[in-house]
Amino acid sequence: MVLGGIAVAVAIVGMVAGGDAPAEPVAASTSTSTSTITPETTASTTTTAATTAPTMTIPDGTTAASTTTTAVQPDPIEKIEAFVPEFAGMIAAGDVQGLFDTLHPAVLDAQDADLCRTYIEREILALVDYRLTGAVTGPSPTTFGSTSVDVYTGPVAFTYQGQSFDSTATFALDNGEVRWFTTCQ
Repeated sequence: MVLGGIAVAVAIVGMVAGGDAPAEPVAASTSTSTSTITPETTASTTTTAATTAPTMTIPDGTTAASTTTTAVQPDPIEKIEAFVPEFAGMIAAGDVQGLFDTLHPAVLDAQDADLCRTYIEREILALVDYRLTGAVTGPSPTTFGSTSVDVYTGPVAFTYQGQSFDSTATFALDNGEVRWFTTCQ
């Protein structure tokens, strides 16, 4: 009779909390071990109503609970917008290795790595005041060499050998990291 009362109490608390009855039946025990039902109460700061969610304590002291965690991934466009000042900082610092390391792997699959490193040293490091001048757009499926990539583009401006230029830069994510594209010459 006591176990029947506990089962009814669990069902009533579940209905009050907005939950459904358990999908699987709970086995009743005739031994002397007991289960404790402990309600957790949370109150909303904007209303006076309280919500009660039951928690069932299992005899060995552990609490049975189910949680789902969803990781929020940053927006690729926001990541690219944050990357461009870092990219400009690598140019200003003369960081050939950093620029080479952030080059998209598809560029190196299609072109010679030594040529790209030389191009970075000769051309990219000569850029001054590199910056985004408008919105990044994409993704757009593109083939670079033999690699298909979803690319994003953004308008950029910079100074090269004393002359100002407006251009378009191309980026893509590679394993969640922003990478840039160029044609090494």
